[in-house]
Amino acid sequence: MNLEGAGHVEENRVKYKKSIINCMKSKLSVAANGERLAILLEDNGLPLLYPNLFITAIYRNDDQSSGSCKKALEHITYFYEIIKGLKIDIERRCESGSFLSLQEIKKISYFAGITQKAARAKLINESSTISINSHKPKLLETVRHVIRVEKQEDTVSWQTRYNRLTVFGRYVNWLEKYHYPYQGNESEEYFFDERPGKSEGLTYCEIHEQLSFKSLNKDQRNIFLDRIRPDYPDSPWNNEGVRYRNYALAMTLYVLGIRIGESLNIKLEDLIVRKGKNYLLVKRNAGDLDDPRIKQPKVKTNSRALALSPQLKSILDTYILEHRSYVQGAAHCPFLFISHRTRNNEVLPLSISGAEKVFREFAQVMGFHLYPHCLRHTWNDRYSESADKLIAQGKTTEEKTEADRCHLMGWAKGSTMSLVYSSRYDTKRTMQHALHLQDEDFELKESIAYDNDVPM
Repeated sequence: MNLEGAGHVEENRVKYKKSIINCMKSKLSVAANGERLAILLEDNGLPLLYPNLFITAIYRNDDQSSGSCKKALEHITYFYEIIKGLKIDIERRCESGSFLSLQEIKKISYFAGITQKAARAKLINESSTISINSHKPKLLETVRHVIRVEKQEDTVSWQTRYNRLTVFGRYVNWLEKYHYPYQGNESEEYFFDERPGKSEGLTYCEIHEQLSFKSLNKDQRNIFLDRIRPDYPDSPWNNEGVRYRNYALAMTLYVLGIRIGESLNIKLEDLIVRKGKNYLLVKRNAGDLDDPRIKQPKVKTNSRALALSPQLKSILDTYILEHRSYVQGAAHCPFLFISHRTRNNEVLPLSISGAEKVFREFAQVMGFHLYPHCLRHTWNDRYSESADKLIAQGKTTEEKTEADRCHLMGWAKGSTMSLVYSSRYDTKRTMQHALHLQDEDFELKESIAYDNDVPM
C-alpha cells in the first residue's frame, strides 16, 4: 500500500474512533418484517461496524430481545468511553494480536463498578488513572493503606456491575476471535472473574427489598381493590373511559397474574368462548406487523389459554362496549388496551411506559409502592395460600399444584421459576412462624416469677 493510501486508512480510523467515542447512539427501529432491531449509530446516522456485528452474531442469533440488544449496546458505549480515557485502542490492539493484559482488564473492571458521571470525572485527569495491585495484601495496615473507598452515590448496584462486565468480556472475546480466530485468549474469563458474586455488596435497601418479596400483603390487597375502582372518589384521572381502562388493566394483572407485556399484547380476538366457557389467549407474537410500537411489549413465557371468571369477563366487556368503543378510531386498533388520546387521528395500543405511568399514579392514592410485576408476585402468594389449603384437605398434591402453577404462569414444565415463587412464599411463612415463636419466648420470659419477685 502506498503512503497516500495508508494515510487515508489512518485518517478513516481516527474519524471512526472519534465517532465511536463521542457520537455513539443506540436506537430501536422496525424492520419491514416487523422485527425490532437495536443498532448503534454514529453522528451521521450510519451504523457502526464492530458493535453491530457483535450484537448480530452473539445476541440476535441467540434470539435475544431487542431490549436486551439495546442494553448491551449501551454497555459497549460505556466500554469505549472507559478505554478512551485509559488510552487503549481496542480495534488496533485486536488487529495486531496484542490483547488486553490482566492489569488493563482490572482497570476497566474498576470503572464498571461506578457511575458514568463519576468515571468521566476520573478519566478527564490523567493523574487519576487507577493503579491496581497484582497481589493481595496480607497485612491489615497494608489493606488500610491501599483500600479505595468510593462515595455511595458514585457506585452502581452489583447487578449493573455484573451485567457490564459480562458484556465487556463477551465483546472483547468476540473482537479478538474476529481477528485471530485460531489463537487462544483469556480476556472473557478475566472479565468474568471480576464480576461480583450474586449476593456480594448488597446494600441495606437491596436486602430490605429482597425480604419484602415485592408482593402485596392482605391489608394492601384490600386497599388496592378498593382504590383501583373507576368510581373511587380520589381517582387520579378525570376521564371516565381512562379510569375504567386502568381498572380493567389492573384487575387483569391481579386476577390472572400475567406479565404487563402479556396484557399489552392482548387483542380483541384473543378473548374467545369455547363450550360455553370464556378464555383469554396469551400468545407469543414477536415481530407482529399489526403492532406500531417501537418498543413492542414481549411475551416472555409460553403461549397458553387462561380461563376467565364471569366477574373478570364482565369487567372486560364493560370496558370494550361502554368505553373503548367510544374512542374515535378504536375499531381500527386490534389491541384490547389502547391509548384514549389519538395521535394524527390514529388510535395506538397502550405502551409499556404508558402502563407504568398508570401504576405510578395508582401508587399515589394507595399510599405504598405499586408496580405491575408485584401483582404477579401477589398472584403467586395467593395461589400458594390456596394450594396449601387444598393439600391439607387431601384434594391435591404439591407436585400437581406446582405443575399447574407452571402452566398458568407460562413456564416450561419443571421450570425453576416455580420453585423461586413458591420458595418466596415458604420463606415468608417461615419468618412469620419464627416471629410467632419469638413472641411466645418473650411471653414465657415475662411470666417467670423470679426469687426476688416471690413474696417470702
